[in-house]
Amino acid sequence: MRAAIFILVAGLTVPSAGSRADDPPAVWEFTGRTEGVAVEVRSRVTGLLTRVAVQEGGAVMKGDLLAEIDPREHQLNLDEARAGIKMAEARSRAARIKAANTRELLEKRAIGQSELDLAMAAREESEATLIIAEVEARRAELTLSWTRIIAPINGRVSLIETNEGGLVAADQTPILTVVATEPLYVTFGVPETILLQLRRDGLCEPGKLRVAVGFATEEGFPHPAKLNLIGPEIDPSTGSARFRATVPNPEGFLSPGMSARVRLTASPA
Repeated sequence: MRAAIFILVAGLTVPSAGSRADDPPAVWEFTGRTEGVAVEVRSRVTGLLTRVAVQEGGAVMKGDLLAEIDPREHQLNLDEARAGIKMAEARSRAARIKAANTRELLEKRAIGQSELDLAMAAREESEATLIIAEVEARRAELTLSWTRIIAPINGRVSLIETNEGGLVAADQTPILTVVATEPLYVTFGVPETILLQLRRDGLCEPGKLRVAVGFATEEGFPHPAKLNLIGPEIDPSTGSARFRATVPNPEGFLSPGMSARVRLTASPA
């Protein structure tokens, strides 16, 4: 039986088009780097930063308290809005009573239809005013909740940019940055020659390629990863396409920015 022919590309073995179906799958190795999603946290309200509840480098979970803005002014706004609800409720009750009395007078022919129409319109206006007051109270309650700044993702605090006692402007002043560490992305460049070969062989899809990753002090590629991006463009400065895979990091041993060894394998059909 004719022996299979292999082509050596950049030190990586790729089966030729004449290889048999039972030949070993093609394997490539690259150097990559880990990346984490970084979120810059800002306040939704203006006020004094009264507390920073975390430390740089500390781990946080989504929903954990990160910092607090002085809530007193926003609490007063909420108290005022709740008082507005009580006033609107009282006016609404008075308007309903007046409308009912006016209807009785109309039935007794003591007044005309126009007076009832005015009373009914006043009742509807008072009901609408009550709805507006309730909305304002909910808005004030929401604004007050924004004085407690919580973590938007799981990760670690990378940098605290504002000190306690500083004035922060709503949606403008960066307070700190949280970097996601679970999972991490591993990005690596695949030369255009290999990319073209993958496309010719019908393998240029995440589901048709397996990824494994190894880091410093580790032997081989002990971390299975999931390929989730094959970049559509070639970087002209490197002649390679950007590939990205997700690697689990449940223990938090890995950090964004680490160098990684990546093995890419064609999945068997």
